[in-house]
Amino acid sequence: MKNIFILFFLLTFNTFGYININPVIFDKKIDGRGEAQEYTLYNPTQNTLKYQLYLTDENIEKSMKNWVEIFPTTVTLKPGRSGKFKIFVKAPKGVPKGEYLVTVGIKEIALPNLTSKDNSAVQILTHLKMDLAGYIGDLNPKIFLKDFSVSLKDKNLEFKGILANVGERRGTLNFYLAEGKNKNEIYIGNLRLLKNEKIEANKLNQKLTKHDEKFMKNFSKYKKLVVKDSLNKNVLYEGDIR
Repeated sequence: MKNIFILFFLLTFNTFGYININPVIFDKKIDGRGEAQEYTLYNPTQNTLKYQLYLTDENIEKSMKNWVEIFPTTVTLKPGRSGKFKIFVKAPKGVPKGEYLVTVGIKEIALPNLTSKDNSAVQILTHLKMDLAGYIGDLNPKIFLKDFSVSLKDKNLEFKGILANVGERRGTLNFYLAEGKNKNEIYIGNLRLLKNEKIEANKLNQKLTKHDEKFMKNFSKYKKLVVKDSLNKNVLYEGDIR
């Protein structure tokens, strides 16, 4: 069964274009010893590019900017090459629990072509701003379902209803169908929900393939929905479905 995922981007471009980066989230617990995340930049162009990294917390109410370290702060890549940088976040002791944000800015700069007769000045091509979240305390997403149902029609797995995250932090949620409690769980995809965000359940819709024939044959037995936090594998929701 194919994996379905939705990544919620907060991007700002000053020209048409894009910056190829993976992953695009942080979503880690930042108290205690802190946490790190490695990111990969890829240069798909025909030019050597330099990427400048910086932090900002403009329009952010609960900022973790002062707790963030980036290394390195510049990455230079030849055409078709990839490079990495790391972000480490550690909150000081005594900070109130909650979800904290920072914006990581990435400026893409074209370096002058020394072999060309036109050695023009360095030029900024694309500017990305990516909001990353960390949290303090034992916080979890909390799932609320409204009019939720699932059906199988002509090899199409279709979901209806509303999914909402009414918890204290955002998270990537893994969805499973099961025959009963801890019995024959089938992974059906994942969705990322921000705090207080709600989305249509049809985001999980998918076309099944011949690899899913056993599941399709026994579909009527799958009466439970199980939702787990992809970060710590905690079960956030388990209940009967229509």
